[in-house]
Amino acid sequence: MSSQKVIVYLTSLVAIGIVVVGLLATVLHSTMLAPIPVLGLILAVLVLLTNKGHFAHTVENIEKAMFFITFIVIICSFILLYKPI
Repeated sequence: MSSQKVIVYLTSLVAIGIVVVGLLATVLHSTMLAPIPVLGLILAVLVLLTNKGHFAHTVENIEKAMFFITFIVIICSFILLYKPI
């Protein structure tokens, strides 16, 4: 098994760990943490699918889109945080 495939599988195990820990935190603490396991599950699926042919290029495009969406959300959160009353 090549080292790149090993890294992909280890990364997917980390994402699965995020799902397990997120579910435990959601059940034991608060339902506000519920998006964490969902995002971890999506991350695990995307990481496992990167071994398939041209899917890596699609994942890179999704990553670029998510970067811009995250950037816009951060800007909006700062605007709402420092908005005068």
